[in-house]
Amino acid sequence: MLPSLEQPSERYRRRLVGNDVDEALAFFTGDYDFRAPVVRRTHENAYWDFAGVGDERMSLRSSRFLVDLRSESRVDDQFLVAWLRHGSSRITSGGEEHELQAGVPVVLPFAEPYELHHRDIALNLVHLDRDFVRAIAGDDDFAFDTMRRPTSEGAALWQAVVRRHSSTWLDVERPMSPIEQRDIAEAFATAAIRAFPRRDRWRAAVSGSGPEHERLRRALEFVHEHARESIGTPEIASAAGLSPRGLQQSLRRHLDQTPGELLRGVRLDGARTDLVSSGFDETTVAEVARTWGFGHLGRFSATYRTRFGELPSESLRGS
Repeated sequence: MLPSLEQPSERYRRRLVGNDVDEALAFFTGDYDFRAPVVRRTHENAYWDFAGVGDERMSLRSSRFLVDLRSESRVDDQFLVAWLRHGSSRITSGGEEHELQAGVPVVLPFAEPYELHHRDIALNLVHLDRDFVRAIAGDDDFAFDTMRRPTSEGAALWQAVVRRHSSTWLDVERPMSPIEQRDIAEAFATAAIRAFPRRDRWRAAVSGSGPEHERLRRALEFVHEHARESIGTPEIASAAGLSPRGLQQSLRRHLDQTPGELLRGVRLDGARTDLVSSGFDETTVAEVARTWGFGHLGRFSATYRTRFGELPSESLRGS
């Protein structure tokens, strides 16, 4: 881990306001890697402003840009959580278009180019250092499944952290100890991990574009979305439009797994995420095991240790 993640610098503050479009583009291009931006004025005065407070781990930002802006962008070293205050914003990533909804937070595309079309936007953003989030998640390859809305519970969790800590973080005149600074950054990172869907490796595991591949992807998506629930082979097969035997054959042919092995692996991964991002005062191994459908604590611990090389209690203690 980078030393800067252990010993954060003092929070920095940036505040800029102007009417010069070229000045705005130079600034935003530096921060967001705009590539060949195209701007059309929508007002006589193309007003823009930016405010941000951050350190190496996290920054809270807000911006306005009263123009019609089209550009390509790419961010590799940070996860960006964004929510629109007003205006319109369309993000095109992986061939899909996504409209940002006012007040609804999403994680913007990560480590891949995407196209954006902003018009008269006011936007809030939280930038989270990639390596810091991955350390909190306990996964060196962790990434979010971008542009997907959180559940209502996830949105409430994220909003609660924003309300609780934003004013403290943004008040740079208020002295803040290194521990408090880290704790607030951890609160945001942990809330993001819990609130927003994570990018699952299975999305890259099924290659091909035929009907069978699509049905198998539906099966995997169903498992990842409903793994906490009481589901089994019949429910997974039904969601995919397959017979139970057809599901078994498809999984064996493409992933060399049974439905039971698939479901158990997804549940173990989910349990690990909860354990490494929680503390002893927040949960217990037994509670996490029950949440993810493991009724026998001893068997859960043994299976968990086989998969991850440590006991569940060690993952919880190390968080």
